[in-house]
Amino acid sequence: MSRPRPLLSKPFALLALAVAVLVGGFVLWLQIGFVSSLVSVALGARSFQTSLTGAVDQLTAGDYESALANFDEVRAAADRVSASAGAAQLDLIGRVPGLDTAVANWRALAIATDDITTSTGELLSIFGDLSGKNDGVKIFSDGTIDIELLRQLPPRVDSVESGIKDSIAQLQAVDTSGPAAGFLETVRAKALKEVKPVQRAVSALVDLAPLLPDALGANAPKRYLIAIGNQAEMRAAGGAPLTLVLVEFDDGRISIPIKGQTSTQLYPPLNAPVTWWGPAGNPFFPINPRNAPMVVTNTHPSLLYSAREMSGAWIGGDYPAVDGVITLDLTSIAAVLNAIGPIPSPTYGAVTGDRLGQILLVEAYEKFGVTEFVARQEANQLLLDELLAQLLSGEDLVAVAKAIASTAPGRHFQVWMRDTRFENFILESGAGGAVRDPGVGDWSAVYTQNGNQSKVDVFQQRNVLVSARINTDGSARVTQLMTVTNATPAERPEGPPERIGYETSWLKAAYLLYVPTAATNYSALYPQGFTVRSFKDHQQYGRGFVDDGFGQKLVRVVGWTPPGAQAAVSVSYDLPAGTFTAPDGNLVYNLQAEPQSTWNASTLTVRVTPPVGWRAENDLGMKVDGAGVAEVSALQTGQVNISITMKPGN
Repeated sequence: MSRPRPLLSKPFALLALAVAVLVGGFVLWLQIGFVSSLVSVALGARSFQTSLTGAVDQLTAGDYESALANFDEVRAAADRVSASAGAAQLDLIGRVPGLDTAVANWRALAIATDDITTSTGELLSIFGDLSGKNDGVKIFSDGTIDIELLRQLPPRVDSVESGIKDSIAQLQAVDTSGPAAGFLETVRAKALKEVKPVQRAVSALVDLAPLLPDALGANAPKRYLIAIGNQAEMRAAGGAPLTLVLVEFDDGRISIPIKGQTSTQLYPPLNAPVTWWGPAGNPFFPINPRNAPMVVTNTHPSLLYSAREMSGAWIGGDYPAVDGVITLDLTSIAAVLNAIGPIPSPTYGAVTGDRLGQILLVEAYEKFGVTEFVARQEANQLLLDELLAQLLSGEDLVAVAKAIASTAPGRHFQVWMRDTRFENFILESGAGGAVRDPGVGDWSAVYTQNGNQSKVDVFQQRNVLVSARINTDGSARVTQLMTVTNATPAERPEGPPERIGYETSWLKAAYLLYVPTAATNYSALYPQGFTVRSFKDHQQYGRGFVDDGFGQKLVRVVGWTPPGAQAAVSVSYDLPAGTFTAPDGNLVYNLQAEPQSTWNASTLTVRVTPPVGWRAENDLGMKVDGAGVAEVSALQTGQVNISITMKPGN
């Protein structure tokens, strides 16, 4: 009979137990490490995205301290994500087929998180230097610029851009086909979304930073003419330039050698005409050399012409040549005051942004009669001097810059630079005041221009109705109707019988209307008593239309409007077949509408009638009636783009 087999020896049993414990411990360690890493990356990524959003929002708002606080949380969250990717357990898991992709994705996400954090931190540092919020030396303060710090800006910005590009590349390299792809794809998509505002801000700085030292006088003195437009008396390119300031930058020093009221202090005795040479294509000035007052130089709707005319007339007044022209109006200055607080005036008291327009465009003319215009101008100049003193202190540089830039879409802040490198950047940014037919779809560009020195444009109420009847072949018949109400308060006196000057409540205006370059069969319609005022010695298109100097069709209609009354001027035209035909066979009406920097923004209404048997698709803010006709309205505080899709239907 067989003998029983002996039991395992005690040492072997202990060894087996130890191995089991080790294996179990290893598995437990692996599980704990993996779960810990998973939780860490999940919580870290969520915290990172939330904090990064907060930091970007605060940075955009100009709140440096809050942005720094959010960034501390960004850095802590990024550290958690990076630590999770460095866990030893992931090295082992990464060797398992099928899981290696997930681990690689995990680590790519951690690298991207670290890159974004580094880039955002450097951007915050640059912001702090520009705004003077860092403890170090300010780039701009007390009327001086630290040129050396300014020269260091381009490589710092390049480094930020490089880091952001690297982070985006890491995020885009994440493979969404493996395990945990859903989770990682969600994290990646959110991270890409959050990094976009940072990338846009840096891209603008990359283009701008290398130009700043030269533009701000590092290599040679630079002079810029600031024209402050009065929106109570409009020109096509902005308010009448009734106040002028020359700013000079020279090796870090900022000075204002010349400033004053245009009509009496700079061009005495009262808007004296000067002689200058201007761009030959401008139809508003038929001959060279020009001979006219400075205050009518910004008559062309495009700043590309009007700024060059202002520069020429400035030189014609025996003032030094300038490297650029900057136009600001009271809308832009009011935004600055809302950002930095009120400024004191011995005449007007504490002037706030909300009250600025009412004070200077209405009450100042009521307070000072026509014989007291010098006292009014002196009071306004004192107010401007106080504002300039605050701006040159550099204490609120970023807040001021942000406030001014916010008004650029409505053309309340515009810049023209003689240096084409800088000018190209300005045009790309949308602050160049260009008036350009987009070349596709429909285009609306209408302007009013004061012709009797009245100050009633501050009360102007404007409505623009664009009516387009679309045909099945994508062609259209369009009418643009501009209705302007001279809404001068009824209690205000009508003024002198000649109806000229700032005491009159009558308005004599030129109505400037463009039609698209592709338009045919165009004509203008206007009230009885109005007339087309043609342009001389420039290319004519017939029916009063002229080449505006950029190959675009423009007509000018002139007429008087009594207080409380309306004037309605329109242009009608055809657009060719295919203009509104979409690749999918539908019809899509597109319109680009340009703003004018009036005190009260214009209201734009677009009404599109589709072909018989078609109807417009309803969209947010749009009304579509039973016949399929679409109507949508918008306030023109900037360029407005409208798109209306039409499809066959009952």
